[in-house]
Amino acid sequence: MSTALKAAEAPAGDLAWAKQQIDEQGFVVIPDVLSADAVAALRERVESQAAAERALGYTSDAGPEGPNQRVFMLVNKGRVFTDLVTHPVALEMAGHLLGSAFLLSQFSANIARFGGVEQGLHCDDWWVPRPIRKDEPFTRVGDLKRYVDRPETTVTKGEVLAPPCVINVAWMVTDFTIENGGTRLAPGSHLSGRTPDGSVPHRTPTVAGEGRAGSVLVFDGRTWHGTGRNLTRDPRIALLLTFCGPQFRSQENFFVGLDPKVYAAASDQFRELLGFKTWMGYGRTEIATAAGSVTPQEGSYPLLALKT
Repeated sequence: MSTALKAAEAPAGDLAWAKQQIDEQGFVVIPDVLSADAVAALRERVESQAAAERALGYTSDAGPEGPNQRVFMLVNKGRVFTDLVTHPVALEMAGHLLGSAFLLSQFSANIARFGGVEQGLHCDDWWVPRPIRKDEPFTRVGDLKRYVDRPETTVTKGEVLAPPCVINVAWMVTDFTIENGGTRLAPGSHLSGRTPDGSVPHRTPTVAGEGRAGSVLVFDGRTWHGTGRNLTRDPRIALLLTFCGPQFRSQENFFVGLDPKVYAAASDQFRELLGFKTWMGYGRTEIATAAGSVTPQEGSYPLLALKT
């Protein structure tokens, strides 16, 4: 199946409609959220950073996705990126699925290039223990893995589901099309409660997330998805914000990797999203009920940013 997401037809700014789509389908495209100037600035900055990291050997064309490139820890790599973390559209959509409190789990760029391979379908909440009935076998929480021994290829509605714990907000720095590797998604799969078959080519029908540069693709972390194959000569660039519930461990370790200069310049809202505040007694240092920010210690952070 290779149709565009219906969400790409939504009027810009209609977040009520967008929330309904993510509840029903598991994903939505919100068009034209960023201006052309903002998109141009993001593209210049991410391509510059990606080129610098390739020159330093931070990536390899021999990886599982070929010449596709990931640029991690964008919170350290420029104000143009950090402003997106607290963008009102991103926060409102995250709050819709996750509630009043949530954390930034990771912020990275995904650059799909010509020659890259299609990514296997997967869920981004694979680490969430699945509900089980009495006497059913289960996987111990410390043994969970992204791909399971008996994956599913057919999307069917599950009888018992885990609630949403993860949401992805993918900013389109370039147009997303079927031809250039727009993210593949399985409609309704967020309500299956199952883990998808990760083989390539996909054995499950999917649609391509299509939209103009400046739009944003938002999807429930339970939704089966994967990067598409870019058949064009131009890169397809996404900036991927992942948010998770406040009780979960983030993918990127901001307590170790955050540049102290970024912390010093950050707003209270930004610091809270990175986990520098207690939640219900978790994240504390000494006093369980403390609600103040936690300041990182100088000298304990490797310098990851090549340019800030």
